[in-house]
Order: sequence, then C-alpha cells, then structure tokens
Amino acid sequence: MSELRIHLFGEPSLEYQSKRVVLKRRKALALTAYLALAEHLQNRDTVATLLWPELSQLRAHAALRSTLYAIGTDVPRDWLYVDRTSLGIQRDAVWIDVSAFLSLVAQSRTHRHEQQLLCEECAAWLKEALTLAHSDFMTGFSLGESAEYEEWQAFQREWLRREKAYALRRLGVYYGHLQEFDTAVSYATQWLAMDTLHEPAHQLVMQLYAASGQRDKAIRQYQQCVELLDMELATLPSNKTNELYEAIQSENAAFFKRQTSEIKRKTSVLPSSPALMVGREQALQEIRERVLGSNPLTVIQGWPGVGKSTIVAALAHDPVIDKQFPDGVLWVSLGEAPSLMTELGIWGDALGLKNLKGDSTLEGIMSQIKTQLKNSRMLLLVDDVWQVEHLTPFNVGGQNCRLVVTTRLNEIAQALAPTAIDIYRLPVLTEISALELLRRLTPESVSQYPAESRQLVNDLEGLPLAIQVAGRLLNSESRLGWGVGELIKELGDGAKLLQAQAPSDMVKMGQDTSSTIAALLKRSTDVLNEVDRYRFALLGLFVPKPATFDLEAIGTAWEEKDPRPTIRTLVNRGLLDPLSGGRFQMHALLVLHARSLLEGYQ
Repeated sequence: MSELRIHLFGEPSLEYQSKRVVLKRRKALALTAYLALAEHLQNRDTVATLLWPELSQLRAHAALRSTLYAIGTDVPRDWLYVDRTSLGIQRDAVWIDVSAFLSLVAQSRTHRHEQQLLCEECAAWLKEALTLAHSDFMTGFSLGESAEYEEWQAFQREWLRREKAYALRRLGVYYGHLQEFDTAVSYATQWLAMDTLHEPAHQLVMQLYAASGQRDKAIRQYQQCVELLDMELATLPSNKTNELYEAIQSENAAFFKRQTSEIKRKTSVLPSSPALMVGREQALQEIRERVLGSNPLTVIQGWPGVGKSTIVAALAHDPVIDKQFPDGVLWVSLGEAPSLMTELGIWGDALGLKNLKGDSTLEGIMSQIKTQLKNSRMLLLVDDVWQVEHLTPFNVGGQNCRLVVTTRLNEIAQALAPTAIDIYRLPVLTEISALELLRRLTPESVSQYPAESRQLVNDLEGLPLAIQVAGRLLNSESRLGWGVGELIKELGDGAKLLQAQAPSDMVKMGQDTSSTIAALLKRSTDVLNEVDRYRFALLGLFVPKPATFDLEAIGTAWEEKDPRPTIRTLVNRGLLDPLSGGRFQMHALLVLHARSLLEGYQ
C-alpha cells in the first residue's frame, strides 16, 4: 500500500501514512491534482503559465519553485519527479483515487469483451469503482485566477461523470437481466440523478419497473420525464420514450428483453435524439443518400433556426446509418467560439486513447485520433461551424469514414465544400408540414383556430424555430384556459417571438440558458462590421411575408450606387438569400430582427 494517497473525488485532499495532510497553499493542491492526472511529464513553463497566468514567466517560475518547496514541507517529496525542465509524479509511490477508478472501469470494458453482458467479475470491478467516485471531481475547489485551469478542471469533471454514468448504466442492465430488480433500480436511479433530463436513464428506470411488475411506477416515471422535459427544456419526449410508454401501457411482455439487451459497445459521442421532427423525411433521406455514397464530405447550410442541428441529431440516431457505420458516431457542436482542445479531447476520450492527456497540443491529439480512425467506419458530425479553421481538428476520419458539417454561413459552406454539389441547402417547411408541426405542439389551438393557424405558419414562412416557439407559447396559453386568438395574431405580427425563450437545443454551453430568439439572431449579426450591420437593419423597412427586393430597391434604401459588396457579405453570412432574376429574400424572423436593430440606431 502506498504511503501517500491522493483523493480527488469530492473535496480534494492528501493522506500520508493514514493521516490527512493539509497543504497550506491552494496552488499546491491545484498542482498536485494536475500532475496526478497527467499521463506524461509536464513542461515547467507550461505548468507555471497555467497556475500563474497573471505573472511574468520569471515570476511564475519563482512561484512554482516556492510551491514545490512548500509541498515538501507538508509531505516528503519523493513521490514527485522534478528536474530543470519537467515535473511529474512517481506513480509507483502514490495511490490516486481517480486512477484507480479509471483502471477498474477500463478492466470491465476489455475483460471478456466478446460477451454482450457484464460478467460477475466485471460487475464487481464497476461496483468497486463507484465506491471511489462518490462525488464529483474536486468538489468545491476553484482557481478563479486561471481560466485555463478552470477549463481543465471542468473537462476532467465531465469526463469522469461520463465514466461514472457508464458504470451505473451497465450495472443497472446487468442486475435487470439477473432479475435482481431492487439492485438494478438503485443503479438506474443513481444514473438518472446525475442528469434528470437524460431520457435513456428515464427509459431504463421505466423498463426495470415494468419488468419487475411495478407498472404503475413505470408509468409515473414516464409522466415525471414528460413534466421535467416540458418544464426545463420546453420539449417533448423522444419517439423511443413514447414507444416504450405505449409498450408498458399495453403490457407487452417482450419489450424488456428487447429494449435492455446489451449490444456490442460502439464508440460514440451522440447528440440527444430529436424529440420532435416533422416534415423532414425527404431531407433526411437525401442527406442519408449523400452520406452513404462515395463523397467523404457533406455540408448542410440554411437559415438560422431552419433545423440543421435537429436533422444532424436525427442522422446520428438513424438505424440505417447505425448499420452502415459499425464503429459508431462522433458528434460535436462548435458555435462561434469553441474550445477546440476540449471538444477534440472528448472525441479522444470516447475512442479510449490512453495517452491523450499527455499531449498538450491540438496537432498531437489530432494525430492520435487520425491513427485510431485510419481503418474505422465512423460517421463524424460537426454542427454549427462559424470559421473554416474550426473544422480542421475534427476532419480526422479515414477513407471509410464520412464527415457531415452544418453551418448557417454561406461563405463557410462554399469554403468547406469541394464542389457546389457537396452543399445541401436545407429548406424551410412546406405549409402542410409547418401546420402539422404546430398541431403537434398545440393541438387544441389548431383545432379551435384552423384558418388563423394556417395563416400563422405562412406568416412565419415555414421556419421550424419560429413555429416551435409559437407553438409552445400558444400551448401555454391554452393550458391556462385563456383565449389564444389574440396571441395567434400577435405571433403572426412577430414581435412577440423575438422576446420568447429559445429552445434549449439552440443554446450553447456556457451561454445564458434563458437566451431569447432575439439573442440567438443577434449572434448572426454581431459578426458584421458597423456599416454592414446598419445596412442590414435598414432592410427591416421592407414589407415582409415575404421580404423580397431587387438591387435598385436595396441601393435606394442604403443610398448606395453599388450595393453589391454589402449584399455579398449578407448572403455569405446567411442573412440574405439570392433569388432568380436579380432579386433577394430575407426571412420574416430576420426582418423582425433587423427592425429591432434599427430601433437602436434611432
């Protein structure tokens, strides 16, 4: 047994010769944790900059030396490797709870891997691992003066939470098959408690309750899932959850065996399965055919809010795709300012790259992943690309992989696609599909006001984002028993939509979770320079539904003899669409946004 033990689950601490050691400096604890999880020796320059970003390199090195000396006064320093350029941990001299946890989980994954279910020995390893991971990584510890260290800490926390979730899920299924349902439910509910909005966890709890004869509890679990999704995400359960609920209601005895049987584990990082997708069957089929064809890259481009992320999520869960890419799916959503190292690290972690943490460069991680994927058949999905260079780290698939990219920006689509044929323009919904989407969201409103509902979807020009927000607002009014006729009119005029809360899947990590539609649209215009932004705002003066105009009209509005340079910019940014005959179109929702911007100039 090692004399020094480092505990990083929960409140971080050290234990030497069975006695708790309190490091006098917070940076000493931060340094210990960082080195404990590093696979290789770390460069002193890198560590000094990481922990003391506000200091000059000279002073940061002095602070590092002082911290190392302080550690040696609290506990013998023979467990540390220190030379003039590098730092590390002598792993044979120290026990680390995170390392022990990961080792046990890894053993369970590789042991008797040809078996579909856990064996008894693997289950024992996972149970031991869970006793170590009793709390989140470094609970309550913060190093606010170093944003990079905070980011590293957050990445470790999320990575370890995924590993813990994996262990809980596998044990829930394992004990379910042994018909030890109390134990199975215990693990499944712990998995659910980690993320109460995670539908697969709700599904497993429902399955276990139903299989144990507790049908009422299974139904209550479904109802709880519906209420949580509605309250927190303003969305509906996925088709899989609804199908499971219907099977439970009909007391289909075969469903548990079919639903919980473990299949060969794939390597995947998946988006949530879309809860509601209407009128996209043809688009999904066309994109699927492209992916299954010989072209290695497909770029999906369209208006903000047209449903690019939704259709990519549907593609990730498509059974045909699942069969064609037996090694799995890797997905990422980037946005305007992504953390490329963090996001690519998630892919590397999913692929089981053991030496990933020892690589401190983006190029190094890319090289490892490329080697891993060289002979794999995987689908790579990169959603919401704003800059060409942001895609490069994720273009790591071998010749049998396929890459699908989405962007709202026409110029990015053209820059990424080898030919125009490789770009798929995702259209708005047809009137029939748009009305059906509205009906699915607020059936009572559409039933009571059929003509007004049809006019509403036409006013919103078939944009799924606008229709979903409108439908949820109408449904809320309808639940309260209020008349919705006036609200339909207000939504048709559009102003009320701008201040409505955006669906959760449109909000990026790290941004305000209460983002409005106006805030989402603002992301598209913030990238414009001041002149082009003002000219975009002036287009709000045109009558919408639909807002179409020619070069002469635009030039008059802008008082500009040659409006083409700015028009090219707006087209490239996905804010304006070219039509035939030298005319251009702007979606009604963007017209409303332009008007709101114009108010700020007055």
